[in-house]
Amino acid sequence: MEETPVCCPGAVEQTRLLARGATTAAELLATTEDLLGSRRHVFTDVDLAAARRSAEEADRRLAAGERGGLLGLPLAVEDSLPRSAISALTAAGAVVVGRTSAAERHRNPTPGIPATALDPKVSGTVVAVATGVVSGVLARRAPGAGQVPAGGVGVVGFQTSGGSGVVARTVADVAHVVRGLGWEAVPADRPLRIGVSLRGLSVTTRTRAPMRRVVEDVAALLSLHVNEVVDHDPHLASESRLLLAPHLAAGPRELELLGRVVPWPLRGICRSMRAAERVMVDHMFTGVDVLVTPGHTGPAETTSLPGGVLVRNGATSPFSPLWKISGYPAVSVRAGSDAGGNPLPVTLIAVPRAEGELLGVARIIEEESGAHRSP
Repeated sequence: MEETPVCCPGAVEQTRLLARGATTAAELLATTEDLLGSRRHVFTDVDLAAARRSAEEADRRLAAGERGGLLGLPLAVEDSLPRSAISALTAAGAVVVGRTSAAERHRNPTPGIPATALDPKVSGTVVAVATGVVSGVLARRAPGAGQVPAGGVGVVGFQTSGGSGVVARTVADVAHVVRGLGWEAVPADRPLRIGVSLRGLSVTTRTRAPMRRVVEDVAALLSLHVNEVVDHDPHLASESRLLLAPHLAAGPRELELLGRVVPWPLRGICRSMRAAERVMVDHMFTGVDVLVTPGHTGPAETTSLPGGVLVRNGATSPFSPLWKISGYPAVSVRAGSDAGGNPLPVTLIAVPRAEGELLGVARIIEEESGAHRSP
């Protein structure tokens, strides 16, 4: 049976329901358990006994008049993060259901995508959020570095400068979880300059027409709300140089491990190359506060061949190094749809310590484009 997303309240609405006494943490957990039945495979670990104890404690605190934060919300932690992340959520009052799978081997739950072996797969984390099992997940590389970013599944993936991230149903839900954890994401009161790139790190990138139109629409929309929107591709092309192949797919954590396993005489060279790459990527953001890029190069294309069909999926490789290598804050959000109704995402990357501005720009896109998932 094909999985389809359900219209469940997100973190913000669940908090309002709990505050009004319209529901309880135990009732929210019971709904999660019902939904979990057919989606247990997207979790690598589930501890319902601990979750029930947390829900009971949350209801006692709610009955005593405590409100706000993550109190009573059903959340999860991706298995790419240490178990200390579970403790952080529990300390904030959340009801932690378990650990979701970071592995991208699950079907995209977006309705209308045909079930074929060649479908690009997504992580268990985004499936758990998109199908309403939990209202949010703490994750690493939350914007999504595979073939289908978080926005391509109709959810929002946000990463801070430090690499910690949240996947939730809307930008408002992400901001709610971020505040509940005490992470810094307050926008500065200053004019913003937005850069737009359709090519990313490669001058040969072919962004397909549906995705190109979505990015152009986003640029036009943002020009009504921010100080300035500029074409940043010429600057990226002038600054872009050859990056080492392993570094194109690696993030800060992998690069640190790489520096430990190479022979000692070569470690200095590796450190120098990493430093040069970091300077190179830093220069790419000169003159802009936030960079808008396609989430991938475009929706899948099929070509009939003798004996079969060739399916070419959108690539993220020209764009994801801009936030993976730099460790800059980033967010993936749905900004439109293709002819088949499938979500088309954009990825926004901000300069360090501009998480508040980043979420503000993402919220404009989500609300004004009408692309967010209604509760």
